[in-house]
Amino acid sequence: MTLYPIADVHYGAQECMEKEFRAYIKAIEQDNHAAVILAGDLINNGIKSSVTNCYDETCTPKQQKYDMVDFLMPIKDKIICGARGNHEYRVTKESSFDIMEDIFRELGIVQCYAKDMGFLKISLGEKPNKKQATYMFAVAHGNGGGQLLGSGLNKPDAMQITIEGIDGIISGHTHKPAKVPSGRLIFDSHNNNIIRGKTMIFVCTSWLDYGDYPERMLLRPTAFNPDTIRLDGKTKQWS
Repeated sequence: MTLYPIADVHYGAQECMEKEFRAYIKAIEQDNHAAVILAGDLINNGIKSSVTNCYDETCTPKQQKYDMVDFLMPIKDKIICGARGNHEYRVTKESSFDIMEDIFRELGIVQCYAKDMGFLKISLGEKPNKKQATYMFAVAHGNGGGQLLGSGLNKPDAMQITIEGIDGIISGHTHKPAKVPSGRLIFDSHNNNIIRGKTMIFVCTSWLDYGDYPERMLLRPTAFNPDTIRLDGKTKQWS
């Protein structure tokens, strides 16, 4: 199975790389082994009370939601989990309406929506012991960060250490794409042993070209690097 984590599309922002996003959706549509995880900020959702200048949006938040549903409709059966980002939460805070939930409901997959954090259990294939390979992931949009590349890993790394049994955490928000192995010690009480486990910190790329807010704030550009997670079914191994 190939996981396609998607976050920080910011559709509606003038810098949104819509052409590239549409092509990525098309590639997912053609991958028979694809599973999609949506980690928030799919739309820019500029409203008057937000930092975003609502007058610079390419279309209204309502139209952004409708268009995002249209973008995702061809791959709706491949979406297995979703969490909202801070840009979607803007409307929730002001009025209680949840745009991300609306998107999932209109796609007919509201049961896959996890609000602020979701937990995934994926079992596939068959290992030599005749059991399936099972993977556990936490999914959230994320928060905080900083200008340096490593600072974008601090919060998801700290969070994944607190959740016993997961194989990795998938987030976004920082716009600093990364797929980094992390480690932990596991007390195997069944065999009276300490073993070293490997987990993964995955931070989604953003779909914004450089300009506007980063230029005004003198922020360094970030990489555009849509990445995937391949889950092996014969041995428990991700890449």
